[in-house]
Amino acid sequence: MGVRRLLVADHQFILATRDTGYRGVANAVAELIDNSIQAGASDVRVFVREGAGKNARVAAESDVAIAVLDNGEGMNRDTLWTALQFGGTERFGNRQGLGRFGMGLPNSSVSQSRRVEVYTWRSRGSVLFTYLDVDEVARRELRHVPPPLPRRLPAWADSLASETGTLVVWSRCDRLAFRRTTTIAQRMRRPLGRMYRHLIWRGVRISVNDEAVAPVDPLFCRPDTGEGGAVSFGSVLGYEVASPAGRGTATISVRFSELPVAVWHDLSVEEKRDRGIVGGAGASFVRAGREVDYGWHLMGSKRKENYDDWWRCEVCFDPELDEFFGVTHSKQGVAPTPQLNAMLSPDLESAARTLNSRVRAAFESLKNSAPSRAAKVATRQEVLLPPARPQESWSRPLPERRSYSILTAKLRGRAFFDVTEVDGRLSVTINVNHPFFEQIYAPALEGHNDRERYTLECLILAAARAELGAERPVDRACLERYRSSWGDSLAAFLERKI
Repeated sequence: MGVRRLLVADHQFILATRDTGYRGVANAVAELIDNSIQAGASDVRVFVREGAGKNARVAAESDVAIAVLDNGEGMNRDTLWTALQFGGTERFGNRQGLGRFGMGLPNSSVSQSRRVEVYTWRSRGSVLFTYLDVDEVARRELRHVPPPLPRRLPAWADSLASETGTLVVWSRCDRLAFRRTTTIAQRMRRPLGRMYRHLIWRGVRISVNDEAVAPVDPLFCRPDTGEGGAVSFGSVLGYEVASPAGRGTATISVRFSELPVAVWHDLSVEEKRDRGIVGGAGASFVRAGREVDYGWHLMGSKRKENYDDWWRCEVCFDPELDEFFGVTHSKQGVAPTPQLNAMLSPDLESAARTLNSRVRAAFESLKNSAPSRAAKVATRQEVLLPPARPQESWSRPLPERRSYSILTAKLRGRAFFDVTEVDGRLSVTINVNHPFFEQIYAPALEGHNDRERYTLECLILAAARAELGAERPVDRACLERYRSSWGDSLAAFLERKI
């Protein structure tokens, strides 16, 4: 017989698997919280603590430790022994809860820490302990999960532990983006609040350093989160889908919400960003009550625009449909299959386009009802400019003072703006049918860059005023042809047909 090879070179695998690619420490900690909830925990406590890094033998180690303590049912000896194996779980393939692959505990742990310690008990007097150490495995000193042995809980955790439960400690964290415990804890709460919002609403308590994690509603529909104000759009879409493995059927539900443009449009850019409005376009994908992704999926050919920040979508599905959604063992993303896209995208794209139009109309209404900064400045500075046309060309006296305004509307023709003047009021109307509006003017309207909008409108108002010198019909016709040609060229350069 030839030389036999192990399926896995454990001393190298343990180092390679550290690069699984968790998006952040909150996503890694979520794997431990999933295990706690699946074990029946109603109280999950995350601690970010000072470690012993500065006094440790390995100088490169972090001086931060992270621990997750729960009041779940705990594990017996065999279950604990299996739990630190990669793929080791008594629930492998089980689709009744959050876990399924048996990768979450070891995979997430080594992605953040060089050592993970697990304590578990089904009675306070019988605590079992085992561990996994990356360096010991890499040095080939540890080839198997150490047999669980009785051990007392760490002193700091002993007074906090319930009658049953589990404590997981990442004692040598070396891959954290931040070093201050307060910063790590603070940056963990909001993403955990969004991921577990549904479970928190159902009664699960999650805390970080004894501060409760508040549910974060990306749809802005729950007043109790402090982020209410949005309203539901349309009815909930429901789909009954055959399981890809022939295990019966499972459900998908989709709902939409509209954010209050009229109330929130004049918030500062910083406040919009803090609330999650800016850059928040997309759908939240919730698997078994836990968010696994947030992104622009299943929207067909509808591309993401700034106006899409002002509506939200939530897609809830059963673990039976993991294959359709492309859920992997790290549970931090979806990759919908062509079959799922064919099933859902027509409905979601239709709703997305309708909501985009409604938001666009709301902003148009707001902008048409109030003068912009550029229009106010132009009105004020008009007195510094010479008359746009000579006095003798007017059949009536010139207005004492010219005012300016900018409007948006659907215009016939190919020009991207039109100019009119009535009783000394010069109005520029931006053509919403022209790609200039969608690709250049609309993003500026939304207030992400006030300076950009101001300079853009000043440029257009100046061009409009320059046209006032055309008095003869032939000159006005020439200017209309010029604006049409300008609009055609601009549309071509923006790579959109009109």
